[in-house]
Amino acid sequence: MIQTPGSMQLVQIMQMNWRTLSFLLALVLLSSCIQQPEDYCTGVLDGDTFELRTGEIVRLIGIDAPDYSEPGGTMARDYLSSLVLNKKVALKADQRDDYGRLLRYVYVDDICVNEEMIKNGYAETRYLSENDPARGYYIQLEMEAERKRAGLWNHGIFQPRLTLNWEGNIPIIDWRDAHEYYGEYVIVKGVIADTYTTGKVCFLNFHSDSEQYFTAVIFACDFPSFPDGPEAYTGKKVQIIGFIREYNGKPELIVKIPEQIRIIE
Repeated sequence: MIQTPGSMQLVQIMQMNWRTLSFLLALVLLSSCIQQPEDYCTGVLDGDTFELRTGEIVRLIGIDAPDYSEPGGTMARDYLSSLVLNKKVALKADQRDDYGRLLRYVYVDDICVNEEMIKNGYAETRYLSENDPARGYYIQLEMEAERKRAGLWNHGIFQPRLTLNWEGNIPIIDWRDAHEYYGEYVIVKGVIADTYTTGKVCFLNFHSDSEQYFTAVIFACDFPSFPDGPEAYTGKKVQIIGFIREYNGKPELIVKIPEQIRIIE
């Protein structure tokens, strides 16, 4: 068969159309494979955890809200309920935590629930790696909520980044007495005996038995704020400002920025 220039051009066009069609079909198939599963929220446990119709428990990625029994816990749970309870939710990501819960970014329509919890002051940024692309944005949302005193920021519950109040009438306490000041904003003094980093969190320990005694905690999402590394505080006599909270039966203080730590000597 002799192909004329016109017939050859037609063949080329048909080949191009077939390639285009194949490419578009591949995109459709790919999008159907990665489309986020949807389910219904049937119960809210606290400000960062809820239950699906399937019985699975979802833990929102990148945030931390007070437990239901902690100050602000009821308000955080109620706000999350207003966003997801009895609604269809889309789940993004595919991980589980050590408790078997689904770690997810959660969407209701086009609204990211994780972001809404931070932006409206019912959760803090937490549990993101220092290289996570969401880290910087979530911290900015948190600072904006603090600046506006949104939600729980108006109740003295979260550790501030913007207003440390070193010069105020703040109690200065020895680290050994930290367990007497749960929920209070104080300045803790002492010598950091050692530090321990898991990759997700760094502990500034004031005693070799960190399971029993006060420790200051820096989460990985805030590691970039400490260019010398938290380990640089080892052996230093310091003052650390912030809220004392109870965790696993012992006192701790969350450090988000270097300005919370003053080296005395």
